[in-house]
Amino acid sequence: MVEMKNPIKEADANPGVNHLSMWRTDLAYYWVINCEGRLQDDMHYHDNDDHIFMLLEGECTIRTPHKEFVLKQFDTVLLQSGEPYQLCNTGTGRMLLLGAGNSGVDGKPRTRVPKIPSHIPVTDPIVA
Repeated sequence: MVEMKNPIKEADANPGVNHLSMWRTDLAYYWVINCEGRLQDDMHYHDNDDHIFMLLEGECTIRTPHKEFVLKQFDTVLLQSGEPYQLCNTGTGRMLLLGAGNSGVDGKPRTRVPKIPSHIPVTDPIVA
């Protein structure tokens, strides 16, 4: 398979889609997160799925239980399987993140804990 797509043009053509699937193969999955300003998802993790995120547009803070990572355009971060994280659009405009991960390991589908994502206004981190 050889297929070319422009993630920014795909997001522009699908403005209401927050999780835009780009490609899926037997081994990998690629997507774009298209998030409005000042929103965050919940702290979550994946049991069997490493993630790589590259910030294409906007502002993004990735929170882990131990540290925050502030991404600038084209910064890239690796989150290993089992590592809890939270994606936060800390800007007022659109945030586009290109994501890459495993398509499933040993025939098991990707996991997400908790299963249902939430998207709420950005808040200050809760210190444990």
